[in-house]
This record gives sequence, structure tokens and C-alpha cells, in this order.
Amino acid sequence: MHSDLQAFINVDHLVANYQALRARCRSGVKFCAPLKANAYGHGATLVAPRLQDAGVDMAAVATLDEAIELRRVAWTRPILVLGNVLAVADFHERCERLDAIIKHALTITVADAATIRWLCEEPSNARIDVHLKIDTGLGRMGVLPDEAVRLVRFINTSRTLRLAGVYSHFGTADFAERDFALQQLAIFKAWLADNADALPQGCLRHIANSAATISLPEAHLDMVRPGIALYGYPPAEHLAEQISLRPILRLVSHLTCIKEIPAGHSVGYARKFIATEPTRIGIVPIGYADGFLRILTNNAVVGTKHGPAPVIGRVSMDQIAIDLTRLPPPTLGDPIMLISDKPDDENSVCKLARRMDTISYEVTCVLGRRISRTETHSPRRDTQSVPLQPLAAVPS
Repeated sequence: MHSDLQAFINVDHLVANYQALRARCRSGVKFCAPLKANAYGHGATLVAPRLQDAGVDMAAVATLDEAIELRRVAWTRPILVLGNVLAVADFHERCERLDAIIKHALTITVADAATIRWLCEEPSNARIDVHLKIDTGLGRMGVLPDEAVRLVRFINTSRTLRLAGVYSHFGTADFAERDFALQQLAIFKAWLADNADALPQGCLRHIANSAATISLPEAHLDMVRPGIALYGYPPAEHLAEQISLRPILRLVSHLTCIKEIPAGHSVGYARKFIATEPTRIGIVPIGYADGFLRILTNNAVVGTKHGPAPVIGRVSMDQIAIDLTRLPPPTLGDPIMLISDKPDDENSVCKLARRMDTISYEVTCVLGRRISRTETHSPRRDTQSVPLQPLAAVPS
């Protein structure tokens, strides 16, 4: 049986995005693919093998569970765990996590003196690769530059740890105004220059996210980490014209109910929509539990085989209603395009993000577990903005 919600992931577009981003970099710059949060909602176990085959050098995840999942789908290249995963109070839990790090040959982020000291004191026959994160102004995880000098020298004296990388993270690289991003880059580069003698050979220096990979070549250093752009969405509107990216996701469902309601009849919780005329409505099995959030109440458009249809009434946990009154009579099971992979469509990821007053990252990351994710390729048989054939005929 198929899920009522099917996300089709175009892996040809994924590889094309990788190649376009790689082409922005000079020869020798390594490429780290952020696959955290289930590859930004697109399905890490689906996209990871394709990226490994394409030549990605490293993956980045947020948690140990995400890293172990990649190892289970035969990701053999380095995995950088971005979270400070050993910063837990329970000693046995910390030891268990360390065992998993060693067993799966994971590279971990270190960002505080206490964790580094504990790692150095913990007896182990394995040598653990670590990347030290430096806070150059974002103000989240990471040590300040002055403290980082001491920690690098401490790591270098350890028999347990190997300093495999030093990195930072931009806070505003996607802004048109670049002063703060350039300030962060200057701080990081100055620190690297001042401490070049302390960095072991092969230590990777990296700071470039999607925006910096696209438009700030001086930030590429030894490795880039473009996340959202890899999946086909520009990190900011003003960057869209600088690189050709292809969205890799389209989300499809179907009509499970069609009914006529009279004028004055309401639709959904809290009566957020009341019909002003006889209205034909259709029900689609998606809701906020699947990542189609309540902010889209009376505030979205979906694709049908006869044209666009507005979402009406409050989005509920498992269902939405759409207005089919102005369209030719539908049939139960007719396909509904919830998220289009065409950037100009009103239900594209970027257009939905605008309606939700958020960013494209959130639109895809919240897509839920009830959505099946299936690989598809180009060229596709369905080339229109909305699916033109029954759901069963959508490529799978």
C-alpha cells in the first residue's frame, strides 16, 4: 500500500544542485553535505547514497542517531556531528555515546573545555577526530577566539584526540548587507593566521554555508557546507539569480471526500470559513501533524488536474479542505499537488515560506513521518504545474 502522502524526491536535481555548488568552488575545496533533520525533510537515507556516489566528501548531522542512520545506509565517508553530543550530565550515558562515536568512526564537534578534558582523560585505544567550533559572532555554540587558542594546544597534546578541523558559522551571510558576515570572516581568518603553526597538517578550516558558497568565494577555505541550496532552494531571494538550483521535492496526495455545502455552512474548526454561496469542497488527508501548518488556514493554494484550488477553513491535524467550486467536477482519488517543485508555482516551497512568514528550511523540515519519500528521476512524464494523470500514474 502507498501512503496517502507521497513526496517524490528528484535525485537528478539533487546531483545537479551539488554539481552547481561544487562548480562555485576552486579546485581542491572539499564539500560537506548537511544531512541533518532527515536531510532537511527530504529523506536522508534516500539522498545520502546519491550524494556519496556523486562525490560528496563529508556529511554533517546534528545528532548521533542521525549519524548512525547514515552508517546503516552504507555512508562510508566522514560524518561530522555538529551538536555537542557529549555534553550530558549522566556519566553512563556519556560513555555510551562515546562508544557509539568510536564504533561508527564519527567526527565530533567540541566546543567547551570540560568535554575536551573528559575526552583526554577517558582511556581509549581509539583516536577520535574532532572539529573545534569557534564563535565569531553568531553567539550560539562555540568557544570565543581567545579561548580557542588554549584548547587547540590542549587537543594537540592528547593521545586520544586528533584535531581534524576548525570551523565557525555565519549569522547573516544570506543578507544583502554584508558587513557583519565580512566581520565574522575577518575574525575567523585572523585567528587562523595567528594560529597556523598550531593547526596540524590536514586540519580542515570551514565556515561557508549556502549563501557564502554561492556568493562569498573568499570564505570557501578548505571546505564548504551548503545546506538548503543543495535541496534546490536559494538561501535568500537576492541570491536566486546567481546560481541555477532545482527544487528536488514535490508532495502529492488525493481527494478523499467531495461534497456540496449550502451558503452559510462553515468549514473546519472555529468556523474560519463560512460559505457565501453553494460551494463544492474537497478533503485532502494532510494536516499540521504532517507539516502543513495551521498558519496556512485560508492561506494556501494547491494544484489539481483542472487548476489551482484555495485551501479553505482551518488546517486540522489530519485534513484540509479545498474549494473546488470554480473547477470542473472532480472525482474521488484525483491527485492533489500540495508542494510543487516549480519555483514560480504558488505552492512551491519558497512561496509557501512567504505565506507562512518563515524560511524554506522550516517548510521542508517539518514534513512528517506519515509522508512516504520516493526517489524519482528526470525527465519526468508529468511536465505541467499540476499533475495531469491519476495518482497511480505519478512516477514512483
